[in-house]
Amino acid sequence: MAESVVKERQRRQRIGLSPETLLSSIVLVLVVNLVQRSVGFGRAVLFCRWMDPEELGHWEMAYSFLLLAAPLAVLGLPGSFGRYLERYRQRGQLWLFLRRTTFWTFTLAGATIAVMAWRRADMAQLVFGGADRAGLMLGVLCCLATVILHHFLEAVFAGLRMFRVVSAMHFTQSMSFALVSLSLLAFWRDVTASVVLGYGIACLLSIVGVLTWAALRVDRSDDAGDPVAHSEFWPPLMRFAVWVWVTNLLTNVYGVIDRYMIIHFAGFDTDEALAQVGNYHTSNIVPVLLISFANLLVGAMTPHLSHDWEAGRRDAVSGRLNLILKLATMTMLAAGVVLLTVCPVLFRLAFGDKYDTGLAVLPWTMANCVWFSLLLVAQQYVWCAEKSHRATPPLVAGLVVNVILNLILLPPLGLLGAVIATAAATLLTLLGQLYVNHRTGMQLHRGTILAMLTPALLILGPVPAAIGALAILVLAIARGWLLTPHERQQITATALERLSRFTTRLGTSP
Repeated sequence: MAESVVKERQRRQRIGLSPETLLSSIVLVLVVNLVQRSVGFGRAVLFCRWMDPEELGHWEMAYSFLLLAAPLAVLGLPGSFGRYLERYRQRGQLWLFLRRTTFWTFTLAGATIAVMAWRRADMAQLVFGGADRAGLMLGVLCCLATVILHHFLEAVFAGLRMFRVVSAMHFTQSMSFALVSLSLLAFWRDVTASVVLGYGIACLLSIVGVLTWAALRVDRSDDAGDPVAHSEFWPPLMRFAVWVWVTNLLTNVYGVIDRYMIIHFAGFDTDEALAQVGNYHTSNIVPVLLISFANLLVGAMTPHLSHDWEAGRRDAVSGRLNLILKLATMTMLAAGVVLLTVCPVLFRLAFGDKYDTGLAVLPWTMANCVWFSLLLVAQQYVWCAEKSHRATPPLVAGLVVNVILNLILLPPLGLLGAVIATAAATLLTLLGQLYVNHRTGMQLHRGTILAMLTPALLILGPVPAAIGALAILVLAIARGWLLTPHERQQITATALERLSRFTTRLGTSP
């Protein structure tokens, strides 16, 4: 056994595809994520400052399309790499796996893009609300080809557990996108085509870089394992890929459906509808930072919850998740109050007062992003229970409610109606996910349900929200409305322990 392990390590080192440790992967991902978010925020601010609302709306719709179409075009096949690529590598069948999946990924992608390019006027009508944008649509489809290839290579190296390479790809793409797109906006044309071209070039630069690195590092050797019949190879892989595809499709559609509703059902002409989408984009720039925080929180907490689950401590998983949801809610509620206070300055100075409609709906988008962040956290219970399919029904219900409310509220209220519909649907989805968690075995606290409702205070504005948040904090401490006695004791003990460590370090420092 030990000899076979040594041989496998030597073979991996020979072909230049050695995986990395979990700790190094996490540190890299966190550092790169922080830099990318900072650059992305600055890039988004400059987009809003330099582009008109209509052009910004064009870019928002183009990006939403890329987000949906990239996995849709390939049936989510790269989504299976994280689950199956390592299995075939351990069997000595890595190149067989890559050869087959590469062929079908690009066959599907090529056929899909060709059909959409043929019907580009219809696609422009769907995405931008007007067939006269067919030229822009063709450029978006060219960009889609590079995005699919970029996602494919990311999936390959992530499946190989080479997160240093994945992080380098993300970093290169993010930096290049900012540099190229902002240069094109500043020195060429301040239109959507500049941003689409910049995004495609950024993906292409990342692709060329990683392929060059792989060509220099990888020693192409034959597979050591026996060939696998197609009838044995494809069924389990496609079952997994299609399920991942359905889940990702629902999540992505949920995230962009309100934009398409504004384009097609708000009663605006095409230019005004795109301008409203541009305003919506600006209202999400700051609140979406809370979703980034939630993603980092999920990445940090999932291993701990999974450890407790595998050890049979199901009550501990419920207790931890209840406490995390409550603390995350109070933290993001406080952050939301601060952001609502400073955002008017951002809209006035950075955006040049071009997006007053976006500023007007900001409280609703802030509440929506908090609820969506909490949804990401709540979903971790069914993931730990290995029943991830139970995250789908709440998303479907929320999607249906979102569409119905948009049809009702969009015509009389415009953009505000779309944001209200999305926020209400997200809250319903969150409560639905908590109900599913409860049915799966989670011991749901009454205080957790109450906490999930408190982000609605953000809708009232920064001052009322701050007063309400302080009142809730007092009640949480004094009356135990949110936190159980055990949770208060746990928080107090942890705080005292941290304080003791801090004072000890101060006392021992020179």
